[in-house]
Amino acid sequence: MDYKKFIDKDTAREKFIKFRKIIMDASEKGNFDETFSDICTKALEGDPVAQDCVAYFYNKGLPGNLKANYDLYMSWEILACANGNCFAIDKLEFFLKYALDVIFSVDRVLYDAIRKGNITKDNGLYVISNLLCESIVDILKIDPKELIQRDNTSQPFSNDVNRKYVDALETSMPIVVQYIISG
Repeated sequence: MDYKKFIDKDTAREKFIKFRKIIMDASEKGNFDETFSDICTKALEGDPVAQDCVAYFYNKGLPGNLKANYDLYMSWEILACANGNCFAIDKLEFFLKYALDVIFSVDRVLYDAIRKGNITKDNGLYVISNLLCESIVDILKIDPKELIQRDNTSQPFSNDVNRKYVDALETSMPIVVQYIISG
């Protein structure tokens, strides 16, 4: 785990909208596969906005081109968050809320982290969300190369798939707390 340089949410949102428009235009012109592959290449290279865009299309699907797949959506979105995309972190707010509430409710944790300079009142939400996602990536061994190679099969939300992510989030909480207070 380490502190990432964040992409602020406005910059990330603008770039995300640009990527999404490129893919939607390509879909209308019958050139989806090549264009989506280009964005996936950027995602593989670690571009957190491209990762968020790939997540978006796995969340929504695109009729005739890409099936919605909840597991791929969550994996890509968590990768985008782990790589410092504040816009993606905001999108996962509901998923991360429980862990953030628990961590923020322990005054000593925040006091120690702020005192040691590991977080500030202004960046605490993003830093802790980022660290939680980094930890989930490590726990679940989320590898973008493996994600790209998966079959494009439809997989709607299911409690079983979601449970894997919730369990990883719960496992990550003490790891992140220890990291932020250890300095």
